[in-house]
Amino acid sequence: MPQTPEPSAADGHPQLGSVHKNGDRRFGVSGLLASVYAGRGTPQASNLYRSTVTEHVRDVRVGDALSVRWDGSYWWASSPAGTVGRLTWSKNLRAETAYVAGGPSPFDFDDGTLHVQSITVSAAGEVVNCGGYVVPDRYEPSDWPMTPMPDPAERELTVTVRFPVPVPVPVPVPVPEKPPVPEASTETKARPGWIRRLLGREREGEQR
Repeated sequence: MPQTPEPSAADGHPQLGSVHKNGDRRFGVSGLLASVYAGRGTPQASNLYRSTVTEHVRDVRVGDALSVRWDGSYWWASSPAGTVGRLTWSKNLRAETAYVAGGPSPFDFDDGTLHVQSITVSAAGEVVNCGGYVVPDRYEPSDWPMTPMPDPAERELTVTVRFPVPVPVPVPVPVPEKPPVPEASTETKARPGWIRRLLGREREGEQR
């Protein structure tokens, strides 16, 4: 099966995941877990609401910084060229307290910056969506338990898998076998009766 060439919009970034049924592919960096970003007060926006994406998304690349604003109902991402699309976050998240009991919600902000970590490219080679994490304006890392703030160039989290150390199995020491004890001979040393009679006759003849 021929390999699909990498689109120029990927800028050399690897493909993330498998190809969608419609031919879309994601390229970029995996980043950290969504819970880690939210715990730092920089919530993740994995993509934009597809039906709200505009033609300006075609020029978005991994590493770009998009402006994010709250319009009273939703958050929107924009590039210098114009509105790119609406973030998929529910407005209910804004009032919810998450990750720290009694702490603020990581979604409780009006303006911020979306650091693009991935783009979605169609089968035709055009960028149709993007995602990353948002750093709110006036963000203070000290207000959050998980610091420092992620670097915009942050790559995927490296996980070290530790394999259990095999427990050595003791090798049994062979015990030398004792030599077999020879059985007592059952052979009798007594001469058969006919030999005794023959010898007896010979002795009688000599005496005569």
